Amino acid sequence: EQDKRQAPRKRVLKGATIAFNNRSSTLSCMVRDISETGARLRVSKDLAVPARFDLLIEVDGLEAPCTVAWRRGEEVGVTFDAPPTRGKPHRTQVVNALERGGTPSLRRKT
Repeated sequence: EQDKRQAPRKRVLKGATIAFNNRSSTLSCMVRDISETGARLRVSKDLAVPARFDLLIEVDGLEAPCTVAWRRGEEVGVTFDAPPTRGKPHRTQVVNALERGGTPSLRRKT
């Protein structure tokens, strides 16, 4: 199958929000890969994703108006209607890499 993308994609796994109806309605999704021109999203199969919406990736502060290009089961491919804008991230990544030889723990460091 020929790749029709206009820009190289980067594999990611980030929570995001699909916002529509002037951002008064939202759905949760996962971004599976992203490029400068679009993204591949995973949504619950029970959710009806509108044809046009704003994609909000809070951890990056990224927002982009989108149009659905294709749908396959729980996956939706979107093209960005305008270049994504990057604002200040609304929250920060909370997973830290383990120190060499460290063991995972839920205990707070003193």
